[in-house]
Amino acid sequence: MISVLPFIWLYNGQRGKKSWITKYFFYIIYPAHLWILMILRYLFIKYELQY
Repeated sequence: MISVLPFIWLYNGQRGKKSWITKYFFYIIYPAHLWILMILRYLFIKYELQY
């Protein structure tokens, strides 16, 4: 939560640039980071059980 505070303080009440690049960037990044976290969790659990 503390790491987000600077971004909240910098917010000026206006929307950012709206282009197809920013739109699809976030459509890709959100599911991708969930997949990465899920894969890492699977790998940690798999290797933890072997030891």
